[in-house]
Amino acid sequence: MFTSEQQNAIDTTLMGRPGRTHKLDVDGTPVIIKQLEPQLKHWGYPVLDTLAAILGQPMLRAVPAPGGSDAQRIEVMRLQALKVAGASVPDVLHVTPQWFAMSFLGETSLDHMLREHADVGQRYWEAGLNAILSLHRLEQTASQCFARNMIWHEGKVSFIDFEDDPTKSMPLEAAQARDWVLYLHSTAYILRMTPEHIASVLLRYLRKDKPDVQQHVLRAARTFGWLRVLPNKRKPWGRDVVSAHFAAMTLHHLVEEDRRERAIF
Repeated sequence: MFTSEQQNAIDTTLMGRPGRTHKLDVDGTPVIIKQLEPQLKHWGYPVLDTLAAILGQPMLRAVPAPGGSDAQRIEVMRLQALKVAGASVPDVLHVTPQWFAMSFLGETSLDHMLREHADVGQRYWEAGLNAILSLHRLEQTASQCFARNMIWHEGKVSFIDFEDDPTKSMPLEAAQARDWVLYLHSTAYILRMTPEHIASVLLRYLRKDKPDVQQHVLRAARTFGWLRVLPNKRKPWGRDVVSAHFAAMTLHHLVEEDRRERAIF
């Protein structure tokens, strides 16, 4: 907990700064301050839930991110629970009605490392895969398991951004499968690896997760592999289309690799 003087100093600093997330110095220690965001409304939630039911894909169910004080409450509770479980996440240091403070774990995302060190990208990518597997072995799940929400610091991957809780919308195993798919979606188009090789490495890590999680991922791969027909050029289609293309290509090869392995054994 911060002293009243420290809290007042933070309040004064925040008054002159736009944005939600700030790195501040508190008596010589860097901390992250996260302010409330406005309440959010997502009219597409019923559409996602209907699509999830039609396709038999619980990981597609909408995961409400409420914004405002509800989002802060969820994030603080999730960070505290993850920390108790042994996950590498920030410590919650102080909570007020308008913001909360957490420890600073580094400012370099795994997304940044994959882009800036593409020549050794597989090393960093596998560090992310291993971090996801370690999180699942603690019976936990991330929220938005994108590479931008995974921090690389001193050879270790930590998770941030927990403003929603997927397990309130789907079983834990589906939420954990969602982690693998979201990570793949956010990284496949960056990697200097063929989709076949990406699929082979991903399957090697996935095989170490629970059987139910594996089945959820493979079911999703069979459902969404057809999206590989999307364009693979960023211009004029944009990053979202290209990332979906490369993720779908990998998912297609994941199914093929799984089929080959099962035929052998």
